[in-house]
Amino acid sequence: MKYPLHTVSQPVVGSEAEKIINAIKSGESISNPAIIATAKRIAERRKRRRDVHATER
Repeated sequence: MKYPLHTVSQPVVGSEAEKIINAIKSGESISNPAIIATAKRIAERRKRRRDVHATER
């Protein structure tokens, strides 16, 4: 899988790993306001880029 913006995956360890494991087992989700805001910014930027480049096709 290609990651945008040249990100590098890092292993999840410790208490963060436990939170993820518990969320997966219980079917819950883990949300963080900062992560949600970042994801929205990325989605908006991609949408703007797609809209701008749509006229070039």
